[in-house]
Order: sequence, then structure tokens, then C-alpha cells
Amino acid sequence: MKFEIKNRWTGAVQYSCELSAEMAGKSYAMQLGFSVKQAVAAGANLAGADLARADLADAYLADANLARAYLARANLAGANLAGANLAGANLAGANLAGAYLADANLAGANLARAYLARANLAGAYLADANLAGADLARADLADAYLAPVRDDIYAVLSAAPGEAIAVRDAIASGRVDGSVYQGGCACLVGTIANARGVSYEELGDLRPSSSRPAERFFMAIRRGDTPETNAASKLAHGWVSEWIDRMQAAFAVQA
Repeated sequence: MKFEIKNRWTGAVQYSCELSAEMAGKSYAMQLGFSVKQAVAAGANLAGADLARADLADAYLADANLARAYLARANLAGANLAGANLAGANLAGANLAGAYLADANLAGANLARAYLARANLAGAYLADANLAGADLARADLADAYLAPVRDDIYAVLSAAPGEAIAVRDAIASGRVDGSVYQGGCACLVGTIANARGVSYEELGDLRPSSSRPAERFFMAIRRGDTPETNAASKLAHGWVSEWIDRMQAAFAVQA
């Protein structure tokens, strides 16, 4: 039986392989996963491939070209994706628990609602990645490229310096929910509004925008997440603390 991997947009065949009689009797997800592993081992270019729901648990996919691939709801638990090109890939709802993504290119990737618990993202390039609702519990984001996010959080704090300590305290105590603008646990802008005692619609020039990097990043932080349990919370807490320390040092010099 021949199995074909096709491009998600054009339908063109990007790789084909013969399946054994045993594999032919497996589920489509397993057949697709097997074919992907064969393709990567053969050095095939799977950029833009339709790989939705593929069963790739524990697969070796290091350095694979999966740019713009459609991997929504794929099972990549424990997979080795070190150095893989996943720029612009759709990984919404994918299971990446324990996956090894060190130095992977995830620029612009859609990781909304992806399960990344215990995933290793050290050194990964995450510029413009969508982490809305992603589970980053005990994930490793050491040295991951998130400079645009950090700088945008700095910009938000610069527009509300009086609330920076309250934001840091809210992150530390698990009182942040990046998916909502109001309530006891709210997103970055909502937390600033809570600290100021006003509605998020009354923050003047600091207007809510779900498209800005800071707010998109905070969507990976949910009620109860703390720096000890969530990688996004840990990074956000560190960045806010750094901003506060810099401002206090600047004021001390001026004084």
C-alpha cells in the first residue's frame, strides 16, 4: 500500500512510501506518523505538508523542515525536534509533552492550546509565536528568543509604572489569567487596571490589544500559574522584576 504526504495548500505529493501489510492495518494517524518519520530520515522537505493529527510520539525529527506544516492536534509527545524548522507551522492543540525543541525555529508558529508540559524549548526561536492557552507547566524556556515579548512588556510597564509592583505580585501569587481583561485574575492590562482601581477601558493610552506581543504571551498564563509551575509565568515575573530594578536604579542615580 502506498501512502502519500501532500501539501496542505496545493495537494501536491511531497513524499510517498510503501506501507507494510501490518502498517496498512493501523490507524490513519499511525500511517501518517510512520510516513513522516520515513520522509525525515530520507531528508525530504515537508514544508507546508498536511500532517494534522499525525501520531509522532517519540519520533526523531531533529533538523526536519516542517515550516508552515499543518500539525494541529498532532501527537508529538516526547519527539526530538531539536533544530527543526517549524516557522509558521500550525501546532494548535498539539501534544508536545516532554518534546525536545531545543534551538528549534518556531517563529510565527501557532501553539495555541498546545500541551507543552515538560517540553525543552531551550534556545528556541519564538518570535511572534502564538502561545495563547498553551500549557507550559515545567517547560524549559532558558535562552529562548522572546526579545520582542520582553520589550513589549517593558513598554506596557513604562506606560503604567505605578502598577509594576502590583503586576509582579499578581504573577508571583498566581493571580493572572491572560485570557480575560477583567476579574480578580486578569491579563496584563487587566491586572494594571485592577491595581489602579479602574476598568481596563479607562487606562488612557494603554489600550487593550490582543495582537500585541505582551498580551499574546500572557495568554499562556492561567489562573493559579506561578513562576514555580509555569515557564511563561516565570519569564514574565523575571522581566517585570528586571524592569522594576532598572527603574529603581535610575531613580537612585537621579537622587
